[in-house]
Amino acid sequence: MKYFKTQPSRMAPRYQITYENFQNITECKQPFEQRNSTGEFSQYAICPSCLNPIQIIGLSPGSKISPYGRHTGKNINGFPKWQQKSYEYCPFADKSERIKPNENFEILDINENIRELYNLLKNQFDRVIYVISKELGMRFSGNFIKTALQQFLNNHMYCYPWLTESNLPYIFMYRGMHQQNIIGQQFLIDSPIYNALIKHVNVTFCKNNRSQNSNYLMLANKNNYLKLQLRFSSHSQHSINGKNLKETVKIYVDDMIADKTIYSAILEFDEMFFINLISKQFTSDKRQQWILNIATELMLGI
Repeated sequence: MKYFKTQPSRMAPRYQITYENFQNITECKQPFEQRNSTGEFSQYAICPSCLNPIQIIGLSPGSKISPYGRHTGKNINGFPKWQQKSYEYCPFADKSERIKPNENFEILDINENIRELYNLLKNQFDRVIYVISKELGMRFSGNFIKTALQQFLNNHMYCYPWLTESNLPYIFMYRGMHQQNIIGQQFLIDSPIYNALIKHVNVTFCKNNRSQNSNYLMLANKNNYLKLQLRFSSHSQHSINGKNLKETVKIYVDDMIADKTIYSAILEFDEMFFINLISKQFTSDKRQQWILNIATELMLGI
């Protein structure tokens, strides 16, 4: 893995693994740097995905490899106890032990990790929607967002074992917006989905009085009744050389009347988009309070 944490919390910042970052952030204090039985120093931190202890490889003097993190597989003095179940759902786990994402997931017991992610979704819901909007080239109505959140909650997706603070917007999109009707939503002109939809014989785009942004047009019926739905499948996580994470989901737009798929693509997650967004200090007028109000209304706690 290429990032590390110094605290076992979803809200703790993650840092890129470099010699300078490790030295500056940990100051090489215990428990981050420890002397082993042979007198050599080893460096430790916390995995950003499963929050288990990791060893930082490649920080030793004279090392000729780029540093990266590797799970310890055991307890390390000064760090939280090793959690095997969390490790098995980590994209950086050994292939022989890793449980790959699937839609028939085991609903885990509510713990502090799940509560943190639930509260993060609630408190940053407007920014979750912002990330999805940018990735899809879409803007959503209040009813659409409310329906998506209710679906996400009804299906206990805050317990999804592969959910992290990094992929939260994408997993919300993946299951919350799955099979949602997109008539009446706004689309960015010349975006991939817009260009696919505009070719449909029964589709038209028109200006929306609610929005002053001329770059977005609202999807509407042109002639006959039209039912177009978003669909998502095949959430995938792949750790390249055990370091870089490639996480994707397949996205479709289906014409439910004609029983035909009119758009399909593979969306690759931006690992740091949401993290960077919520780490910045925004003034209150930058927040979308009407979206936050939806989360306040529906998310009553777990």
